[in-house]
Amino acid sequence: MKRSPRLHRDDRGVVALEFVLALPFILILIMSVVVLGNFLSIKTQTVGEARDGARAAALRQPLPDNTSIVGAPCTTPTDPTQFVEVAATKPVSLRSIPFTPIFLPEEITETVTMRCGG
Repeated sequence: MKRSPRLHRDDRGVVALEFVLALPFILILIMSVVVLGNFLSIKTQTVGEARDGARAAALRQPLPDNTSIVGAPCTTPTDPTQFVEVAATKPVSLRSIPFTPIFLPEEITETVTMRCGG
């Protein structure tokens, strides 16, 4: 029994074509995850610096780099009714990554408020 040539389909190259069509979306997804992960890492570092600065300001110690007191400093370190607010700023260096979204900020600023006397 012989098969008809019309019933036999040639599927060679379909996998390669599907891969070529899906590759841009896979690369965009991978780059997005990398950029978002780096951005969140920088944001977490900035929050940590702001917390360290707020703790130092509440105890009237020298502030770490990239931090500054936003409001009034603690006048008496043992008064728990006063609060000190410290801001930390860190530049975002993700612009060097190709195809980085434009809406990412140039720098991240986080503010932390802590009770004086820590």
